[in-house]
Amino acid sequence: MDAENYASVGSVVGSAVVCGLWAAWLAYSWRADPRRLRNGFLALAVVYTGVGVLGQVAALVPGGATAMGWLSLALFALLGLGLLVLPVVLVVNGLTMVRRERRSLGNLLSLLVGLAMLAAPFVVAAPLLLRAPWVWGVVVAAVLGTAWLGFVFLGFVTQTLLYRRYAARVPAHGVIVLGSKVIRGRVPPLLAARLEAGREAAERLGSAGAPVPIVPSGGQGADEDRPEGVAMGEWLVDRGVPADRVLVEDKARTTRENLTLGVAVLREHGTPGPYLLATNNYHAPRAAMEAMDLGLDVHAVGAPTAGYFFPSAYLREFVAVLRRRPAVHVAAAVGVVLVAALVTLAAVAAT
Repeated sequence: MDAENYASVGSVVGSAVVCGLWAAWLAYSWRADPRRLRNGFLALAVVYTGVGVLGQVAALVPGGATAMGWLSLALFALLGLGLLVLPVVLVVNGLTMVRRERRSLGNLLSLLVGLAMLAAPFVVAAPLLLRAPWVWGVVVAAVLGTAWLGFVFLGFVTQTLLYRRYAARVPAHGVIVLGSKVIRGRVPPLLAARLEAGREAAERLGSAGAPVPIVPSGGQGADEDRPEGVAMGEWLVDRGVPADRVLVEDKARTTRENLTLGVAVLREHGTPGPYLLATNNYHAPRAAMEAMDLGLDVHAVGAPTAGYFFPSAYLREFVAVLRRRPAVHVAAAVGVVLVAALVTLAAVAAT
């Protein structure tokens, strides 16, 4: 083996070690708590470095570099097609939300993000159109800010996919169903989906000799004529859940209160953790993070949501996740502003 091949093999070994270190950190972090958002970013690091190792190994095989080149081209083409289609899909979805739901900022998120993605090429082309040096700073700030948000969103999506598989297998001893608004005292479809998910989870986890209790949790809002938990409990009993397994919690007004009060009810009845929280699929990742922040042994499973409703709802959850660690994003924003300022100064000085 000549020196060049030795160098190539050494590069592969070095890259494999780096990938192994990322994988070890992911395994440690996952074992510590699978609800952590950082697990998603660590998984991305493992995939990225793992693909790099495969590419280096392929380069050592005759014809491997050519095959990897074509594969890379295909992946980039697929990514490019996705970036072209995605904003159109988001705009169409946003218009559907406007037609079917009330016009709130949260419900308009998919429309706003889609329009922003469609406008991005014009922002990048602004320096060529305006011919003003200061525009370069604006473009750099927009590109870096978008890249940061895209990176965080990709980590959030990765963690969502990883955690969903894990949560479905948690050997829980009790189930809490997260409440939402009842209409004229009755359970609407969105809340019914949560209750059905909770009922199915309890049936899967329990047995005839050891049934799993269900806590429908929700207080009474100003525009409701009775507590959500009471209406939810009746819904469960009407669908065959034994009344002695339904432990109503009727005081909670927020997700955190659903978690703390629901766990308190289960503990009062002698049910040890871990527990499952049944909510909608778009809300499950953040609900699990809320439970982690509270130090509760609760994992979240998600019920299906109407397809048109999911994009805006998931983006709304992402915004809420961003607010959990504001210092990190403020630091990133400061970095973006500093880089943009330096680029602006350089552009002005060059004119």
